[in-house]
Amino acid sequence: MTRVLLAWEIGGGQGHFHLLAAIAQKLEAFGIEPIFALENAQFKNCNILGKVLQAPKAMMRSLDDKGDNKCYLFTDILYIFGFSTALTLSFHLKAWQNLIDLVKPSLIIADYAPALVLAAKGKIPTVVVGNGFSIPPPIKDFPPIRPLPLPNAAIHRQAEVEASVKQVTGFDAPLGYLLNGDRSFIFSIPELDPYTAVRKAEYVGIHSAPFPENLGNERGSAWAYLTQDWHHYSLVVETLKPECIFDDLKIVLKGKSFAIHHAGFITSVACLLAGIPQLVFPKDMEKWHTAKALLNLGVAVAPQEPLTKESLLSAIAHLPQITQNAQQQAKRFAYWNQNFMDKVIQACLELTG
Repeated sequence: MTRVLLAWEIGGGQGHFHLLAAIAQKLEAFGIEPIFALENAQFKNCNILGKVLQAPKAMMRSLDDKGDNKCYLFTDILYIFGFSTALTLSFHLKAWQNLIDLVKPSLIIADYAPALVLAAKGKIPTVVVGNGFSIPPPIKDFPPIRPLPLPNAAIHRQAEVEASVKQVTGFDAPLGYLLNGDRSFIFSIPELDPYTAVRKAEYVGIHSAPFPENLGNERGSAWAYLTQDWHHYSLVVETLKPECIFDDLKIVLKGKSFAIHHAGFITSVACLLAGIPQLVFPKDMEKWHTAKALLNLGVAVAPQEPLTKESLLSAIAHLPQITQNAQQQAKRFAYWNQNFMDKVIQACLELTG
């Protein structure tokens, strides 16, 4: 039987796995056996089709001993995961190569698994999937992901990463080209892609579309998807009293007046396509980019800091206007409210050949 290895190694949240699971389910209908290599296999309300292996763990390191641990370039993310040291990177790629030898796949599908993409280059056909943030553009110089002057340290880290990758793999092509595999599909829409200005890519929306029209209700209750260890969790939940149910988004968003979340990508786009206003609390750089895009589209609001009961109530006072904008933008983005998965599956089948 033909096997496909579906892998994820960087990033938190369930979105990476859900995408891989959706692809696996489609491929299984064509008689292809899915094998998963996952950073984390502890999921809620998920049935995993196929065998599950632990993805190789990268050796983490700090960006800067002086305390500036902000990522400015995509290569900073790679730096954190040990790509700047040839010895560390070679061990990590060897771990992936051992896993490839064990599974013997005909195809690899990688979501935020850059080391695997490098390990498979020239050996196994590889399709790279993910949202815009997790797939760098196939260009030589990555644009900054932080709206601040680019420090020399970030430029130096980029040079270290590029030199290490070249030394370990022997590949002379720009890193952006290498990390896009044989094919890449951006599960996003251009307006939410931080690299949209410099990327020529095939956007395929999100795998969980389409969402029903008129899913929200201005007189309904709020819904929240927040991590319970977040230090403002109790304040937000006790003040706004949302439903905190984890389930299919088409179910939990039905009849809701607004959604409260950390600007995770799938949740954000689902609300955008469904026309539901959002109250966002981004927790990392990826979510910050998504939240910024939502704010620019006028479909979300972010309460002012410091976060208090008063600032929360002040933020939701803007909901009537945000709701109107959200409904208008849902109509604008109606084209993306469909499932483009067949395009991805067709490419996978062609590569398994």
